[in-house]
Amino acid sequence: MGMPRQAFFPVEEAESVALAATSEAVPLARRLVIDVARQWRLPRGFADDAELVMSELTTNAIKATHLFYATHGLAETGNIRIRLRWTTPSLFTEIWDVNPMLPTPRKASEDDVGGRGLGIVEFICARWAAERCEDGGKLVWAELRLPRT
Repeated sequence: MGMPRQAFFPVEEAESVALAATSEAVPLARRLVIDVARQWRLPRGFADDAELVMSELTTNAIKATHLFYATHGLAETGNIRIRLRWTTPSLFTEIWDVNPMLPTPRKASEDDVGGRGLGIVEFICARWAAERCEDGGKLVWAELRLPRT
């Protein structure tokens, strides 16, 4: 009998980063997903879905941050915090922003340029939610589950 094989996925891992709430945050957030997916050896299609979810949630957090500062008369960029958390068999994408207003999915018409992000997240993910944080702002998270084989 040989040594038992090492588990393919980490039992629990997390990576997080704070980013300025600018358009440059979206490609940086996507890059985090690509790098972490490679490091954690996540399946390609699963990693692609995680990258799309991260992109949609990051875009929403940037917009919410800008809206918050604009409505409060502040000329600040603000920050968002993103975290990827793996707990077998799920990858959680978590995004914090300063705006306590919770997001709501909306029906986008064919002509709308935006408004489909949460619908995409809802379609791809096992579940998602948003909650206000005691220290201010909100956390939006989404769970991608690894398909059973």
